[in-house]
Amino acid sequence: MAEIKQYSLSQLRQEEDFGFHKVATAETAKCTDAKFVPVYQTYKTAYGTFDEALKQSGGEHALSQPIIAQDTVCDKLYRGLNNQVSTMEGFYDPAIAEVARQARIILKKYGNPTALPYLEEAGVLHNLIQELEAFDGVSDSESPDEISADEITTNRLAAIHIDGWVSRLKTETARFLELFAERNAQNATIVTGATKAARLATDNAYRAAVKRLNALAEVNGDTDYIDVINAMNTLIDRQTAILKARATKSANKRKEEETNGQPEA
Repeated sequence: MAEIKQYSLSQLRQEEDFGFHKVATAETAKCTDAKFVPVYQTYKTAYGTFDEALKQSGGEHALSQPIIAQDTVCDKLYRGLNNQVSTMEGFYDPAIAEVARQARIILKKYGNPTALPYLEEAGVLHNLIQELEAFDGVSDSESPDEISADEITTNRLAAIHIDGWVSRLKTETARFLELFAERNAQNATIVTGATKAARLATDNAYRAAVKRLNALAEVNGDTDYIDVINAMNTLIDRQTAILKARATKSANKRKEEETNGQPEA
């Protein structure tokens, strides 16, 4: 007999929990069994209360749209910087093309930050900009004997025409962090008790709905419920995969930090 899988909602972040219920209420609404409808209505009502609590607690903050817009600005600047480096890698002057090649190595080190969450992207851009600024002049490790006659050792960013891109990206990234910090400071003053209570009520209503639907499938056979069961299990599997990937990423990051923190032999 098919049944909806057991799933721990407590491991979800608040926005993930809300998103899960948004899909789950839509899927479970497709079950019209008279013995399920009252339990579903309780679940739907609890979800509606959760939605309102999030809105009251600043679910859509006044700075959310400016933050999204600022993130888009930073993304476009990064892509422009990346494209400019690609263009200069094919420059006719070998010395300038070599500078672009070295800049490409730095960019590749940080990957594509535009696909990362907000703060992680801002952190990567900050580190990238610092490294590019250091790359702009002669490093301390270089000596005149190690530098060939035609090697460009100063104003490297200007040589490949990315100095303006880097400067503007630095300014706009700083502005993004200002907006994000301002929103966080404002959100920190909001009482979240009502939101927490609404979430718990919604989670409990979901569990009751799953319990009732699984019981009906056991008693009556799963034929009339199989579409809803399959849809819910797909949702659960997808969310489980996301959490597993996050846990793996966190574990790898901790391992890397521990490794980097070890003293050299």
